[in-house]
Amino acid sequence: MGISWTWGAVVAGVPLLLGVSSASAQDQDFIDNGRGPVPLWLPTDYDPGEPLPLIVGLHGYTQSGAGLEGYFNLVQQVEGERFLYCVPQGTVDAIGARFWNATDACCDFFDSNVDDSGYLRDLVELIQSQYAVDAASIHFMGYSNGGFMASRMACDHADLTASIVSLAGRSYLDVNDCVPSEPVSVLQISGTADDVIQHNGGCTFMGCYPGAEASARSWAIYNGCDGTARDVGVPFDLDVSVAGDETTRELFDLDCNAGEVELWTLAGSDHGPQFWDGGAGEGPADNRLAPLAVEWLLSHRKGCEADLTGDGQADSDDFFAFLDAFAGDDLDVCDLDGDGDCDADDFFGYLDLFAMGC
Repeated sequence: MGISWTWGAVVAGVPLLLGVSSASAQDQDFIDNGRGPVPLWLPTDYDPGEPLPLIVGLHGYTQSGAGLEGYFNLVQQVEGERFLYCVPQGTVDAIGARFWNATDACCDFFDSNVDDSGYLRDLVELIQSQYAVDAASIHFMGYSNGGFMASRMACDHADLTASIVSLAGRSYLDVNDCVPSEPVSVLQISGTADDVIQHNGGCTFMGCYPGAEASARSWAIYNGCDGTARDVGVPFDLDVSVAGDETTRELFDLDCNAGEVELWTLAGSDHGPQFWDGGAGEGPADNRLAPLAVEWLLSHRKGCEADLTGDGQADSDDFFAFLDAFAGDDLDVCDLDGDGDCDADDFFGYLDLFAMGC
């Protein structure tokens, strides 16, 4: 598709249309890696002796870090889910639009060749040097241009990146342009009515990008899977602007070495799905995506999937922890295939993971 500057108007307007981040209890610091202060949120009882996950939010083209937070509202999750969260900003291009130099399709439209990949890695490492960060739990979540940039970080820095969420973003069209050094878990989210980043793939005037399913499949193959998708769970309502349960899940998890890839398809959703529910006299506003995305990211750590106790080993403690979860129908632990049940497939799936060790 040919891109027009109306893209900028659409992306920039999304947070204003869909909600405003509401206040919650958390501490805020700032960290500067050469482009000005970047906000970093921490739990109020942050303890330097307790390494916490880190989530980096990446804004869309023409957006800002504050605009992204107004859309995603991950700050509300920091206290309860206990993680560090920062929202850096890209540089400004020749028409005054903020952008990330992500893939060959998006979005360095004026050939600045700015090294955003290096900047973001340096930013993460600076945070690691000053705060207690769980090195096995570093994640990127991006929207549109930021979704492309999240994929770029997974390609370039797979050793650093545990998992990403890419909403309305993609990886490279040419799978050979991405050579991750190790598996990365990926959640691809796409609306079928998106006319900016088209669900089945398209082009900007920079280059072309794959469809959402093709992008997810390429990550599955990078992770050593066979690239086959299967439907899991039941449809659910994620986009409040689309009637009914428009969102379906596909999981690419067959014959994988490590890492997990999912595709969430939002039937009828456009480039700016509306996740805000309530508010305006109907009670507190809630963001439907935020808790699901944070849960997904934090449950996809680097390392050994059989290590349920977090000690870096797959041992009897982990095995009995799984048995307890299985017996108690604790879906957060034992529903490995995401079908809403703890069943024989999950049990034998865990046995396979346990046999692989750490």
